[in-house]
Amino acid sequence: MSRNPRNYIKTPFFHVITQGINKSYIFENQEDIKYYIKIMYELSKEQNIRILAYCIMNNHAHILIETKEIVELSKYMQRLGTRYAKYYNKKYNRVGYVFRDRFKSEGIYNEEHLYNCVKYIYNNPVVAGICKNAKDYPYSNYRRIDANIKEDYIFMDVDIDDNETCKKVLMEFLHNNHIDLARLRKEESYLKELTIMLKDKYKISFRKIACELGISKDKIRKIYNK
Repeated sequence: MSRNPRNYIKTPFFHVITQGINKSYIFENQEDIKYYIKIMYELSKEQNIRILAYCIMNNHAHILIETKEIVELSKYMQRLGTRYAKYYNKKYNRVGYVFRDRFKSEGIYNEEHLYNCVKYIYNNPVVAGICKNAKDYPYSNYRRIDANIKEDYIFMDVDIDDNETCKKVLMEFLHNNHIDLARLRKEESYLKELTIMLKDKYKISFRKIACELGISKDKIRKIYNK
């Protein structure tokens, strides 16, 4: 059993993404989406989960969850995925996986971060060109949030791979701390902060972090575990 990311113990709020295998459609029509939303809420009561925001697209879903126990989040997402996969496979006469790998999740650590995450989730269909206003999309629990999305908040997305994410986060970290890569490699405090962010929040492997920074994987792992 894998250990929980250390930063998760500091927050009850989690932004979760689940995606169709090979980025395929897993919600073919309105009936599928409504069924997913139905079991989303049914299981939330059983697992002591509170759903704050959600947006269901054709091949993935964003959910903002509040829970007191991280283990409840894992159980909830596992049950939700299993139950929907059984429904989907039976309905479309297919076998095999429906969802891509394990769900992705990131902790939300302050009120501003929380409100920006809600707006980011609701804005997904607007960015995808499905509608002009988030309030017009029928498959979210849209609520108006009077907060501005800031560029320094980077939220998980389904279309950005680990290499692109690692580069983007690294460049923003260097810019925000007014340092260059050479100084970053020398100062362990910066390295530790960045490594924890990449590993815990964005689920980037030690190998990819080491490759991007030009530092040995063993050194990155030791800094992370200190």
